[in-house]
Amino acid sequence: MVTKTLDEAISDFGRSTAAKLSNPAIAGAPEDQLRGPLEALMAELAGLAGHAQGAVDLIGETTLSESRTRPDYAVTVRNALVGFIEVKAPGKGANPLRFSGQHDKAQWERLKSLPNLLYTDGNTFSLWQDGDRVGEVVKLEGDVETSGSSLAAPMSLVALVGDFLNWKPIAPRSPKQLAEISARLCRLMREEVTEQLKARNAGLTSLAADWRMWLFPEADDESFADGYAQAVTFGLLIARAGNISLAGGVDQAANALRQSNSLIGTALRLLTDDAEHQKALETSLGTMLRVFEEVTWSVLSKGDTDAWLYFYEHFLEVYDNKRRKQTGSYYTPPEVVNAMVRLVDEALRGPLFGRAQGLASNDVIIADPAVGTGTFLLGVLRSIARTVGDDLGPGSVPGALEGAAQRVIGFELQFGPFAVAQLRLLAEFAELTEAAGNRGALPDLRLYITDTLGNPFVEEEHIPSIMQPIARSRQEANAIKKGQPITVVIGNPPYKEKAEGRGGWIEAGSVDTQAPMERWRPPASWGVGAHTKHLKNLYIYFWRWASLKVFGAGQFDATGVKETDEEGIICFITVAGFLNGPGFQKMRADLRESCTDIWVIDCSPEGHQPEVATRIFQGVQQPVCIVLAARKIGKDAKQAARVHFRSLPEGRREEKFTALAAIALGGDWVDAPKEWRGPFLPEATGQWADFPSLKSLFDYDGSGVMPGRTWVIAPDKQSLDARWNRLIAEKDVEIKEHLFHPHLRNGQPGDKHIRKKLKARIGDQVDAPKPIIDETGSVETLVPYSFRSFDRQWIIADGRLINQPNPTLWTWHSVQQVYLTALERVAPGEGPAVTIAGAIPDLDHFRGSFGGRVSPLWSNAAATSSNMSAAVLAQLAETYGHEVSAPDLMAYIAAVLAHPAFTARFAKDLKQPGLRVPITADASLFAEAVALGREVIWLHTYGERF
Repeated sequence: MVTKTLDEAISDFGRSTAAKLSNPAIAGAPEDQLRGPLEALMAELAGLAGHAQGAVDLIGETTLSESRTRPDYAVTVRNALVGFIEVKAPGKGANPLRFSGQHDKAQWERLKSLPNLLYTDGNTFSLWQDGDRVGEVVKLEGDVETSGSSLAAPMSLVALVGDFLNWKPIAPRSPKQLAEISARLCRLMREEVTEQLKARNAGLTSLAADWRMWLFPEADDESFADGYAQAVTFGLLIARAGNISLAGGVDQAANALRQSNSLIGTALRLLTDDAEHQKALETSLGTMLRVFEEVTWSVLSKGDTDAWLYFYEHFLEVYDNKRRKQTGSYYTPPEVVNAMVRLVDEALRGPLFGRAQGLASNDVIIADPAVGTGTFLLGVLRSIARTVGDDLGPGSVPGALEGAAQRVIGFELQFGPFAVAQLRLLAEFAELTEAAGNRGALPDLRLYITDTLGNPFVEEEHIPSIMQPIARSRQEANAIKKGQPITVVIGNPPYKEKAEGRGGWIEAGSVDTQAPMERWRPPASWGVGAHTKHLKNLYIYFWRWASLKVFGAGQFDATGVKETDEEGIICFITVAGFLNGPGFQKMRADLRESCTDIWVIDCSPEGHQPEVATRIFQGVQQPVCIVLAARKIGKDAKQAARVHFRSLPEGRREEKFTALAAIALGGDWVDAPKEWRGPFLPEATGQWADFPSLKSLFDYDGSGVMPGRTWVIAPDKQSLDARWNRLIAEKDVEIKEHLFHPHLRNGQPGDKHIRKKLKARIGDQVDAPKPIIDETGSVETLVPYSFRSFDRQWIIADGRLINQPNPTLWTWHSVQQVYLTALERVAPGEGPAVTIAGAIPDLDHFRGSFGGRVSPLWSNAAATSSNMSAAVLAQLAETYGHEVSAPDLMAYIAAVLAHPAFTARFAKDLKQPGLRVPITADASLFAEAVALGREVIWLHTYGERF
């Protein structure tokens, strides 16, 4: 067959498209009508571009659907995938950057990950490679709907199609570039899987069910799509790292990979075994196979095993940076890992444990419960290799590491980092044994795909043979969680606030066992209920798991809870909120009871939101700390642990790394208070230590009101009336629930909801109210509300609407009440250390974050009973020679603390939270301060008090 000229080919194309598009008898969308003519045109253009007849194939769907994400055609040249074609309706254009429809925009966000993509609407053609346009948009002369045989095209169309058909994957030049390419294709696969699940693809839906049964019972479709995409992506990358060719397809690669890596190989085979799966995901999977075949990892990594560490961090930034932050995935700098491993090794060698070889001791079992890319376990192996090499010589290292492989355990929830960890650890084994001149067979690693926080007592049913290696990983992990003694737990557990429902068995327990987290929940009598929400953080769940496994603190088995006497170490780097937050008092008390010694390193002496250059984790704004908690066997539970504290110097992270490298457990540390519930922070010293604490001057202090929904607060009464009336008038229950704005727990309404029944209302309203769903009356009580310092608003004073009203404040409230508010778990920073309010204050009244404590002046609504410490008032009376009233002491506190000179004067002392009050022994100076403080309170309360 002789190839037509460009003019002839385009003329035939125009004649064919005009006939189809103008014929009302032909059904289908306009882009469907382009299908046949476009396939014929591409065959002719391929010939004009130099390709032999039959060498180019367009593989498309039966019909072209606007609902699909995937491109309309996959294009092969001599059976090798080269790219994709996306067809749009005539007139829509071929520049996706100008598309206005939501579907087209969303589709482009996915398809721009492809390395070679041709867009056309019949009239225009454009080429896009890795999201960037190549050359100009080529426009035909005429219109495919009306021009017929007179349609013409410039020669640049042949050049454009030639560039498209001649594409060949270029080998990535660096690990970072490979990470970016892999992330884009992995993200595209995730979207394809999600789309197929929504379309109820039978094979993938069944596979997702198996995934939930054998691996992650709590996984939803989104989690499955994410796990699937990462497992396939990293399975193929590990195959290439092992020089396994992908040219023979994913099946051959999976079978070859299973010879050396049964878990990853089985996962890859399982996830892609079905031909229908491969067809449903041919866009992303086919592109991965073609692109990854060009990867030679040994060339990219240049033998640097840490290249994988940064590889995964770069991968996450492109793949889903938001998801990375949501799951708390941040790699730990090697400088931090090395220091933590060294400190654990020192502790094991010291008098508490007496293990002369530290981590290299044969009876020390080490686990990382959130192994990530394996950095901590790598640090442990390197430490063991150094110890054995120094003590016994290099020739002893391979045997020692083979034994260590059975003592080092890693759990990981995500397939991507799990695969990276496995590859890094095997590479490290090879390097360390080669350095000893005695490379042997690589050991089996005790790495497991599992949810560390999941229920270890789940009984397994019959496991299909194809699932055996994967399900066995979960079974073995559960066996370790149930019965394996662990000496050291080390790592960087994920950080995720508001993680209720994500703590698995540790958080929720089971039918047969109480939730282990209940052990750390403060009793109601401690008055810190509003702060217990901070326990619902992933890193706290991991702390609880570790304390249970290492110390036997409330250990569970199938028969229930028991106490065991175990020895060991937990060494975590985490957010520092638990060091002094009021909601963590029971946790601190339990750790003091369980441990012999606790060492705390403050890594963020600059406080909250420090300069990025000073942060250990540059993407984390919260202060972080390293904590090493150790328990010697036979520890007396009645003797509180010794808590030792020190801070890294303020400055750049590199300066902190240098300081961290020099820290030893036997160095200079400051002791923390010995109170069971006290903070893991240093005791006050010097003049500051002699001042009484602000807390000690009041009999009661508590949390402010936590409404839980913003609509119950407004600057004016009219807005609240309108909001209430809108809610009450709504007849549709679902809409009413939405307007109410309930907090959800595991998909169900939490603290307050429209069906909630209360025994009594807050304040002076004592009648038992009906649930909101049955309410028909007008709003009853609107009261002034101290929303923020110097920001007075109104609130609907209705206990049905307020999540945690703190009834004490409402019971004691009157027109004479005065409230002092201050931060407790963080320093106040610049500005006043306290502020005063006359209306009931919000939980975050002081500065809009970090909660705080409210200290009322009076302990009843009649203002006849003082909330100030009677002992303090008596001592002041004795000192000054005359009676001192509660309002006088409140005024004195306001004069001393409610201005920026106080925080400036005691800036160094205030770096550790916990306000103290300098009290003069001079009666006349006290009186002068009282007079000044009364005016301060009068001003803070807008002239309504004092």
